[in-house]
Amino acid sequence: MNDANVLRERRRRVEAAWSASGHDVPVLIPASLPIPIDGTDQFHEFHAHPEFQYLTGVAEPGAALAWEPDAGWTLFAPSLTIEDLVWMSAPPSADELAGTTGVGRAQDRAELGGWLESQRGRDLALLGSRDIEARASEYGVDAWSTLEAVVDEDATERLGQALAELRRAKDALELDRMTRAVDAAVAGHLAAQRHARHGLSERALQIEMEAEFFRQGGARTAYSSIVGSGPNSAILHGTPGERVMHDGELVLIDAGAEIEGYASDVTRTFPVSADFIGIQRDIYNVVLASQEEAIAAAGPGVEYKSLHLQASATIARGLVDLGLLRGSTEDLVAADAHALFFPHGLGHMLGLSTHDCAGYLEGRVPEDRFGLAYLRTDLPLAPGYVVTIEPGIYFVPALLTDPERRERYTEMVNWEMVDELLDFGGIRIEDDVLITDDGCDVMSKALPKAAAEIEAIRREGLGAAHG
Repeated sequence: MNDANVLRERRRRVEAAWSASGHDVPVLIPASLPIPIDGTDQFHEFHAHPEFQYLTGVAEPGAALAWEPDAGWTLFAPSLTIEDLVWMSAPPSADELAGTTGVGRAQDRAELGGWLESQRGRDLALLGSRDIEARASEYGVDAWSTLEAVVDEDATERLGQALAELRRAKDALELDRMTRAVDAAVAGHLAAQRHARHGLSERALQIEMEAEFFRQGGARTAYSSIVGSGPNSAILHGTPGERVMHDGELVLIDAGAEIEGYASDVTRTFPVSADFIGIQRDIYNVVLASQEEAIAAAGPGVEYKSLHLQASATIARGLVDLGLLRGSTEDLVAADAHALFFPHGLGHMLGLSTHDCAGYLEGRVPEDRFGLAYLRTDLPLAPGYVVTIEPGIYFVPALLTDPERRERYTEMVNWEMVDELLDFGGIRIEDDVLITDDGCDVMSKALPKAAAEIEAIRREGLGAAHG
């Protein structure tokens, strides 16, 4: 099946779901507009809205897709003025996009105003980017207010939810792109593990890794790369800077490549020197055990939240064994004591966005408790879903020096030992996992994660640097 046929099948399934929803309204799905950078004549890197890209397979700034219950799909293709074409490349024509996307009715965006005018007086569902409400003229139509467009917010929510549910299971075209993105990420992480050394800055290591992403076909990074050394490895979304790494420290890298709109998301933690030292290895193995157990348990019908709680229990038990926590595993997890060291969720859905397509089942909301508030996914897994599984243990000074938490967990935490480890940093291990009919497949399994395997890569890299 070629790409256009895959896209037609996606739209057919979406159309069937929308027709069955009880909301008999037209739908508009703008792709989004570029965001200008102040003080320049350029724009931030463009990201099409994932709902538009899923339904069309393309990422054209200022394009829009429309659906009507009786008339079906219409794609409105952007065009540029002569003045625009002095500065930028011409976008594909409507005919070219018709062939690429398989949308039989493709028109110049100049026709969008007429389509909207034809809907005057009808309720409309507005999916995709809602920037058209404030920037309608940049889509080539009159101000939104003059169109008297009435957005049915209930229909918008319900149809968007139906679309999200269909987007969760990835088709063959999506998995091909994600596999290539994961492979590029693996290559970049391996390059970083071989290149890291005492005296190198986080920023320099980021450059080496991302260069390999691009050599392997990555169009860009899937998100801003996280490279943290020493205590910076405890900053969950830390930005790599000029801090120089030192022997005896750990480096945490959370980074992924993006290919044709699809993201990868991989994390590894490794020593700056050749080997994990002392408690580094012990804590690393606790994180690894929690991740491997969660992956082994993942499969169709399994509740993702239960995987998170399973990983939380393994981390709590490991921290008790190391002397950092006191008490039974059940009591520690019930009290969220483990979340002092594992403050985030186990992972998230992955696809056209790093945090993809509504990770909560309809009707479920995040729980208002320390150990679950940051869980990004709460639904039963199904074949075709791609999720990340990324437990970690961190020594975050802001959490571990907070007087309120110290009082609450006085008896459960060995605070004297914690104080000795406040500059330890953190350890996270993350893989991209495809749910299959009978279990799961680790898409990023080519990137080693056993402590001994990582040490072998480090020795190889350090040997080459000194050879």
